[in-house]
Amino acid sequence: MISEIIKKTLLLLFVLCGILIAQEENKPWERLGLSLTEWRLIKDNDIKMSKVEELLKVGISIGEYLQKPWEPLNLSEDKWTKKRRLGLTSYDIELEIQNSDTSWKKNMKSDAGKDIQRISENGEMFTSLFLPGCYQYKTGQKSKSTIMVSLAGGAIIWCTIGTIATKKFEVIPIGVILVPDMIWSFIDYKIQKRNERESRE
Repeated sequence: MISEIIKKTLLLLFVLCGILIAQEENKPWERLGLSLTEWRLIKDNDIKMSKVEELLKVGISIGEYLQKPWEPLNLSEDKWTKKRRLGLTSYDIELEIQNSDTSWKKNMKSDAGKDIQRISENGEMFTSLFLPGCYQYKTGQKSKSTIMVSLAGGAIIWCTIGTIATKKFEVIPIGVILVPDMIWSFIDYKIQKRNERESRE
């Protein structure tokens, strides 16, 4: 009876040991010091084990490798990996390339000029819509500007005084005077910009 219990206990221990050993063998990512997520990335992207081991020796994470940081720098993968092997970080490599290449400075200057022009145009568009008469004043259309500013100012004063007096928001001056004035200013801005473009061509 006791020998039967001992036999069953030993059998159970052997089975449990076998399960534990099998589980350890089924976790190759742990052997490489990777997380399960990194292991899945390796499998999903069909990265060879020799490549994985090479990356890990150099200190490149799987996530970093899959982002292909060498492409925006116009480097080959091998050159980038060699620089990393020398101890440079991705940031160091980027700085090194930027310092050696002066064409990026020219591109930056032209891009900055375009950005400033876009912001300027958007600013004019914004002011032409929300500050009726402001763009017209800047372009020397004083009579049109005066009419637009007077309409907008009158509508705001009417709305403010009416709201204070009746303790209810006055919609009429906004809906009937201010909004059409804003639309008029914006349309006028668009027409002038189109005429300027056509005259340049």
